[in-house]
Amino acid sequence: MYPAFISFAIGLVILSQAHIVGWFILLAGIFVGLGYGSFTSSGQAIAVKESPAHRTGLATSTFYIFLDGGAGIGPTVLGIFIPVLGFNGLYLAMAVLVAVSGVLYYFLHGRKKHHMAHGSAA
Repeated sequence: MYPAFISFAIGLVILSQAHIVGWFILLAGIFVGLGYGSFTSSGQAIAVKESPAHRTGLATSTFYIFLDGGAGIGPTVLGIFIPVLGFNGLYLAMAVLVAVSGVLYYFLHGRKKHHMAHGSAA
């Protein structure tokens, strides 16, 4: 998950600077696509792995409900900030949010897995 968060954040930072050079949009698309695409498949795999076997369907559907809900509601809510931040500022703010999400992931899920791998699960 960490490479997905990093790639997604890098892509958003590059996209925030795309007004400088046009090919930045292509480069940003590569990073955002790798990050978001990896996040989606890895997130689903984690949701299924963490759920009991008889709840796999529920875990998958719940994951995609929230993923699709965020993709549907997110742009509408974020559009409110464009007059204040502009597109460049909004992309930078979202890069920070993605980075913060990576840190939250570590503390809420990743650290638990790291401790379990080293035999010191609490």
